[in-house]
Amino acid sequence: MSSAELVTLYRRFGPVIFSHFLRKLGDENRAMKATRYAFQELLDGGKSTEREIVQWIREQETPEQVCLTDSIY
Repeated sequence: MSSAELVTLYRRFGPVIFSHFLRKLGDENRAMKATRYAFQELLDGGKSTEREIVQWIREQETPEQVCLTDSIY
């Protein structure tokens, strides 16, 4: 995936992923951290269509790494 494609994907779906986790967690820092981990998982998963990505987002649980610490890093 090129840098331009990665940026386009993040601009399109980053806010959707973030809002999903913000509703779920109720904390902006934890939602940002969850978004970072989930977006990496999205890239690794190879989803290609908008329909697949949206369905994947709806099914996301809080990444385990977010539960281990309150740090956003």
